[in-house]
Amino acid sequence: MAKYKIVIPKAGASNELGTETKLYGLDEIVDAKEPWQKEMMGAFSANGWAIEVKIDAPEETGSPEPVETVDDDPERARNDKGHYVADDPDTPDVNEAYEGGKAPKPKAKKAAPKHKRSPGSKNKSTQKKS
Repeated sequence: MAKYKIVIPKAGASNELGTETKLYGLDEIVDAKEPWQKEMMGAFSANGWAIEVKIDAPEETGSPEPVETVDDDPERARNDKGHYVADDPDTPDVNEAYEGGKAPKPKAKKAAPKHKRSPGSKNKSTQKKS
């Protein structure tokens, strides 16, 4: 069973014999179940009045399972007063300043901007000599 979406409103047959007509409206979805409908929608497609569409029904039913989020940026550790905790230099393998004991990876630095000319300077090679 093919489905077609009308992109340009056109009149067409509404029964097998073609004795009745119908205006197929913009964005209307037509189920071409019978051979005469498939033939008519094929002509609509050939003229650019309709396009064949595929409509997928969702496979899952019911509530989705909760997804665990992974936080890449560790949180800073705080003491009872809410102040940041410092790293202990005597323990090089653990960073007490962050929860979980691992510090975030340093972010890449941006490249330095290219040197720009000052607005008043001119390229001497393009100036005309008088």
